[in-house]
Amino acid sequence: MPAQSAHPRPNPDALLAGMDREQRGGLKIFLGAAPGVGKTYAMLLAAREAQKEGRDIVISVVEAHGRAETEGLCADLERVPMQSVPYREREFAEFDLQATIERKPDVVLVDELAHRNIPGTRHPRRYQDIEDLLDNGIEVWTTLNVQHLESLNDSIARITGVRMRETVPDSILERARDIVLIDLSPRELIERLHQGKVYVPEQARAALDNFFSISNITALREMAFSAAANRVDADLRQAMQQQGEQGPWPARDRLVIAIDGRRNSEQVVRAGKRLAERLQAPWTVVYVDTGRVRYAAAQEQIDRAFSLAERLGGNTAVLRGNAIDKELVAFATDQNATILMLGRTRERLWAGILGQTLTQKLLRHNRDFEVMVVGGEAEPPPAARRRWEQLKEEMRLTAARHYAFALAVVAVCVSVSLGLERLLPLPLANLSLVFLTGVLVVAARTSLVPALTASAVSFLAYNFFFTEPRLTFAMVPQAEIVTVVFFLIMAVIGGNLADQLRRQLAALRATNEQTRIMLSLSQKLASAPDPAAVHEIAVDAIARLQHVPTCFVVEDDTDNDLHITVSEPEGTQLDAKDHAAAGWALRHRKASGHGTDTLTKVPWRFIPLVDENASHGVLGVRLAERPLGAGGEELRMLDALVHPITLALARTALNANLEQARVAEETERLRSALLSSVSHDLRTPLSSIIGAASTLRDCETELTADNRRELIGSVVEEGQRLNRYIGNLLDMTRLGHGGMKLQRDWVALGDLVAAALRRTHDLFSSVNITRSIPTDLPLLYVHPALIEQVLVNVLENAARFSPLDGEVRIAARQDNEDLLVEITDQGCGIPPQDRTRIFDMFTSGEGSDTERHGSGLGLAICHGMVGAHGGVIEAQEGPGGLGTTIAIRLPLFDPPETLDDTVNNDDA
Repeated sequence: MPAQSAHPRPNPDALLAGMDREQRGGLKIFLGAAPGVGKTYAMLLAAREAQKEGRDIVISVVEAHGRAETEGLCADLERVPMQSVPYREREFAEFDLQATIERKPDVVLVDELAHRNIPGTRHPRRYQDIEDLLDNGIEVWTTLNVQHLESLNDSIARITGVRMRETVPDSILERARDIVLIDLSPRELIERLHQGKVYVPEQARAALDNFFSISNITALREMAFSAAANRVDADLRQAMQQQGEQGPWPARDRLVIAIDGRRNSEQVVRAGKRLAERLQAPWTVVYVDTGRVRYAAAQEQIDRAFSLAERLGGNTAVLRGNAIDKELVAFATDQNATILMLGRTRERLWAGILGQTLTQKLLRHNRDFEVMVVGGEAEPPPAARRRWEQLKEEMRLTAARHYAFALAVVAVCVSVSLGLERLLPLPLANLSLVFLTGVLVVAARTSLVPALTASAVSFLAYNFFFTEPRLTFAMVPQAEIVTVVFFLIMAVIGGNLADQLRRQLAALRATNEQTRIMLSLSQKLASAPDPAAVHEIAVDAIARLQHVPTCFVVEDDTDNDLHITVSEPEGTQLDAKDHAAAGWALRHRKASGHGTDTLTKVPWRFIPLVDENASHGVLGVRLAERPLGAGGEELRMLDALVHPITLALARTALNANLEQARVAEETERLRSALLSSVSHDLRTPLSSIIGAASTLRDCETELTADNRRELIGSVVEEGQRLNRYIGNLLDMTRLGHGGMKLQRDWVALGDLVAAALRRTHDLFSSVNITRSIPTDLPLLYVHPALIEQVLVNVLENAARFSPLDGEVRIAARQDNEDLLVEITDQGCGIPPQDRTRIFDMFTSGEGSDTERHGSGLGLAICHGMVGAHGGVIEAQEGPGGLGTTIAIRLPLFDPPETLDDTVNNDDA
């Protein structure tokens, strides 16, 4: 171990994470391999011991399953009563979260972390209740079986044949401050089952026949040990970071396997997997990207090695840096690794003599962990033909303008050097700096091959123009030969270094661009209102990030066929093979197409966006159009982008479902209100009409002429009332479905008021009408029948709520660019809080029980009709605080010239 500094520096992130965990409340999980191992019993024993130490401990949920010894341990502990939740005509006892938060004990016991709550409680899952308790600073002790971990769900189903429906995310286990592993041997557990200490006899027999076999329990125990070990390992690493320790601490074996993209990479991965299995150790395969150009063959080797590691259950990572040995040592130290494995490196004679091979550097600079070299045939140095092939490949990938730029820079350097030589008596060696500067400029602006070209041309130009004899390539003085040779060496080295810096800067810019795009994507997805917006945002971001055609494919519910909802560029089409690959990805919830094991010849890579509840479509990316294909890093970037896109789609789908439920609830409420209104407001005039008509029919000879006129008048009056109700219902229906068409015409307000008063004449037999309407008011450009209906409805309300011999006042005036009509009654008025609500459907005025109230549609129709004209209707307090004023504000328009001429001629 290297000597540690006297004052190790703690990791601030680790300190903050630890402080945050302490402040939000601690979580203690009693983890077991299967039901019946004694998790609840152990939790209650620990609780009783903690209570003796003076801690305030309460029980919120403990599932004793009828076991007397478990019930006995609960006797002296305070309980928070369970709440009763009705569901499907039955009552269920559930955990009372709010009562527990209000009680706020030091520690609360909540059994069965993976429990699914009865619908109607605050959260659908119990682990969400526990998160609320932790956020309120309450420490929680709970129990969990390993088969309920979400990440192990598929493995559990494959081993036991039983798929767990109640699962918890692994993040809950990561959040735990303490994990207590409760273990019992398979034979002891089966014996407890036989004795009826886990389930009742009938359930015990079924469990023994299906789930509780020795092989199943052994596999579950290993999973529980592994889960606990992983959590302990994470705690150890955090403790080391909090104390500033560099490590590694060999508390548990951990492997880091380094590959270099050569032909032995997969061999190294397989050897690392075998060693990890023997040591039962986690392992990670890494590659150090130094920024140098990777050819297609090397990239393919890296991708194949990473894919192999992921299939074998390992992790992968790409490191970036110039010094491979330093990056590997730093990563292994950060991961608390105990073994660093790599393959046999390329045999380079001079590097071996100088001690500069990777293996020698690691052995020389590292004393913290073991370095293992996998044997095998080392890759020989590339032959001259292969070097020439690589050079030709890079020359082919270099744009012609870069060579032109290199030649232009050399020409400028020649001109500048000739000018300096004439103006200043500079030594020959100083002029070489001009050419060296030009080579650095070319390397920084282009790439390595143009920089080497600039170096060679500068060497020739320097020799031709400035060494003796001039204008020849011959050199007579030996000093000039040394100068020119060293210039060439410095130019090549300087150009190579400048090219490396340029590549690193380009990589940094690319990383920043990726980060910016991902941040922008996250921000846009957070505000996307519907799935269509998410599709557009996702396709736009990935197309800009990958620079290839991208599309979003969904399945149409009407014809069960796949359709592109959005694409970049627009108009992108898929052929039959592409459709087959997209359909396979959607059905099997796995990626297909380019770079996968399914339909690999398809140029598109189709990635399904799925969660545990639904499939939200397929994202298609045409990766085959990339010059060198898609590397593993690009594929991992795509997979990283898929997660937030899927979450956004799930969120919008949930919002749509909630909106549909809200609309359905509102529709049901309106339907009920409409039926109630119709049953009362339509039945009343019908009853009156039927009663009057029956009296006329049955008692015709006994009725006087006045009685008959009164009954006939009642029939007419109630018939008109019924007609108004039906008209309001039809108007409301047309407004709600957009069927109300505005057929505007120029009309005087006085004419509309007069027509409305004629229609409501019978309502004002005991109420006085006062009008204040100037004759010079501008004409209205409205639908006359609709505005007349608005006035009728408002006047009808005013008459209904006015006292006997009361007064209804109609006033109008021009207010800037609007015409304001005010209808005031002397009724009981409307409370301020209800002045907006009265324009809602089925809201009627409050009065005495003996008063007749309408259906509550009149003012709602007025609101819709006035709004359709661009106007506003509102309720205000009457003059002097008496009664109510309904103010109608309608916009005014300039009449056409033909209308003005017609009016003037009529006046004449």
